[in-house]
Amino acid sequence: MTDLQNLGFGMVCAPVFTFILQPTMYLKHARMQGLPLTWDPRCLWRGTAASICNETGQAGLQFLTTGLYKKLILGGASRHLTPLEDVSAASAAGATSALYVSPLESVTIQQQRFGGDMADTCRRMYRSFGLLSFGRGFVATALRDSVYVVGMMSATPCFEDRLTKSGLGATTGSLVGSCAAGVMAGVISCPFDCIKACMKGDFERRTYGTFTETARSLWRSGGAARPFHGVEWRCANLSGCFFIVALARRELEPYLLMGGTTDFSMESLPERMASAGVLR
Repeated sequence: MTDLQNLGFGMVCAPVFTFILQPTMYLKHARMQGLPLTWDPRCLWRGTAASICNETGQAGLQFLTTGLYKKLILGGASRHLTPLEDVSAASAAGATSALYVSPLESVTIQQQRFGGDMADTCRRMYRSFGLLSFGRGFVATALRDSVYVVGMMSATPCFEDRLTKSGLGATTGSLVGSCAAGVMAGVISCPFDCIKACMKGDFERRTYGTFTETARSLWRSGGAARPFHGVEWRCANLSGCFFIVALARRELEPYLLMGGTTDFSMESLPERMASAGVLR
């Protein structure tokens, strides 16, 4: 796909999986911060507007920058990326997108904890903690998203391809591959996500200070298991996200690849669909 198509594809998918999976975000953040869990829908979907703004821009950037980094690695050469190159491009895209993601996740977590709408939360954060507070937890966010994008852009397509070649149906292969990649990425990235959530939920720094101070505090309070609190909700969130993206890519990508011409006459449509692999 072109750079513009990558950007658009990510931005179209994001509102869908964000709204569907928002409860897993709330439950994950509450579990990571040691807050009581609730099944009240008003709490489960609190912060959805901020999350949609976050995920829409995030997904668009991640698809766009992954494509750009892949092109940069290839340098114009006509060949397939090696697995290491593919993973490196996705990881770099995740870290890059954290520049956008980190401030919006601060707003989401503060809103989930203390209520209020998105604008009120932004004003309160700025008045109480200053502009730099929006970037709190950036390093943890960048490390987490590096793993997240590798799971979505590298691991899921790889697992999906291998599973379908082994005889599973396309949808079943997507589901199993997405769950496998989601669990893998969720477990690996959970400690970074936990550190991020605790830092962004404690702007006053009563318990959690810097990245290393937060990591030490979590270890002292619960040992090796403490940074993995909420891992079940993170894995559920990533698995659902990866599955929705995989389905959308499989259904939409052939039509996007038909682009490149302004001739949309019915006479040319079958030929273009066949060349894109839609008709076989």
